[in-house]
Amino acid sequence: MNFSSIWTTKRLILIGAAVLLLLLAGFAALQLLRPAHTDLAWEHIQNTGTLRVGMDAAYPPFESLDAKNQIVGFDVDLANEIGQRIGIKMAFVNMAYDGLFDALLIGQVDILISGIVAAPELEGKARFSVPYFNAGETLVVKQGSAIHHIEDMVGQTLAVEIGSGGDVEGRKWQRRLDQVNIIRTQDADSALIDVINGQADAALVDGVTARIAVGQHPELVLADNVVDTLMAAAVHPDSQILAAQVDDALKDILSDGTIGKLIDKWFGPQHNN
Repeated sequence: MNFSSIWTTKRLILIGAAVLLLLLAGFAALQLLRPAHTDLAWEHIQNTGTLRVGMDAAYPPFESLDAKNQIVGFDVDLANEIGQRIGIKMAFVNMAYDGLFDALLIGQVDILISGIVAAPELEGKARFSVPYFNAGETLVVKQGSAIHHIEDMVGQTLAVEIGSGGDVEGRKWQRRLDQVNIIRTQDADSALIDVINGQADAALVDGVTARIAVGQHPELVLADNVVDTLMAAAVHPDSQILAAQVDDALKDILSDGTIGKLIDKWFGPQHNN
């Protein structure tokens, strides 16, 4: 047996182990220097100049495909406004709704803008922006009505879609107020038609249906938001920098009248009572 060869082999193994330990120690030191919650999405945006927006283009007027297979809608215009104010380009990624949050968490997209409600059960899956749209149950009345708030429904007739959120909320207010008569219809459109025809003094429907109805029927106006169901953009839970940038842009959009113009464009002219 060649003891010199054995010794040389052992020495090489020891040297290799020492080098490996040094490399591992260096890697660990770099990890300690790296922030615990690095905003990888913001790093990608800075490197590419592009913000990847995930959305399910099957929910008009928020997002849908046009005749040229391009994604269009309220959320698309809103996203482009955000990008313009941050100073980056937008790239839209169309995918099924149930895959949006997984795509966000694995870094396939940087932000979700897709008619998403900032629901408590989604906590931990995303960091939500300031809300930009209220889709909650909304009171719709005719032009000139004396009804401005749900409390004004004393002695009035309320139309709701049977089994809907408006029906549930209407029952609550029927117990709180005196002499509220409730008409239950097969769908939300029928409840709104009852208001137009004078069979009901107000309809309680979701905020999306309410805005579309007001945009299509000039004789209808929005009254009270009875329930708040707030839509917001969503970023990765660790995307603190991107979240702050999006919030700043959205606050400007909400305060300078841009959001109203986008709603009028995609839902029709809006009128409040």
